[in-house]
Amino acid sequence: MKGRSSTLLKFIILATLSMLILSACSSKSNSDTTAKVSKDENKTEQKIENEVSKENPIFVDKENKVVKVYATVNGKYLVSPTRHGLNWIEGKYGDQAVLKAYANPLKFNEALLEIGGVPAVAKGGDVSKEFEAKSDGKYILGDEVKVTVTWENAGKEYDINDVMVDSSGKKIVYKFGGNYDTQEAKMTGCYMCFDSCPAGITSNSTHPVGTFEGGHAEFHGNPDVLPEDGTPLTLTYSIVQ
Repeated sequence: MKGRSSTLLKFIILATLSMLILSACSSKSNSDTTAKVSKDENKTEQKIENEVSKENPIFVDKENKVVKVYATVNGKYLVSPTRHGLNWIEGKYGDQAVLKAYANPLKFNEALLEIGGVPAVAKGGDVSKEFEAKSDGKYILGDEVKVTVTWENAGKEYDINDVMVDSSGKKIVYKFGGNYDTQEAKMTGCYMCFDSCPAGITSNSTHPVGTFEGGHAEFHGNPDVLPEDGTPLTLTYSIVQ
């Protein structure tokens, strides 16, 4: 009888231990599953944030120090010359750019500041420090800004010089002019101008003020690279260190 009791006791102990082990494993499995789901959800949220759209036209990625801007192609300026690379559709010159933006340019200015950009002229700043005077004109100052462009099925990120044409053959080099006060007052809508500009948030530092108006160079989108009229695309901006 004593032997049977001992055996029964051992059985109960083993059964209890097995239940505890199974419970622990189940708890760990549930915990791992919850963690995985949470991680996947975070990835999804991050992906959604990074996907700019007409409803979410500007995204600031502080961690990677880039600004993403949603735009669409304006087919007219794949063939006709213009001074404007990217303009806000509601700005004064909103319909005169190769690319159309869907957020106020003041938000673009703030976005570049958030990733560490230093403009030639900050809000309330000294406009006399905006340009470098040379023998052939005034050239925009401020931090250099790298610009790339992509769209669905593009296959890669294109440098701004791949998607725009400068008749002079010079390389486009954008600088963060700033011009917050000018934009706030005149709202030209200018994100990116093809020559140095006292109104554009960024403008091309390889040409002085008045290059386009003076007929010294012409600019337009590259029809051999850019997609057709109305196609959505994403521009990515970073500050050149």
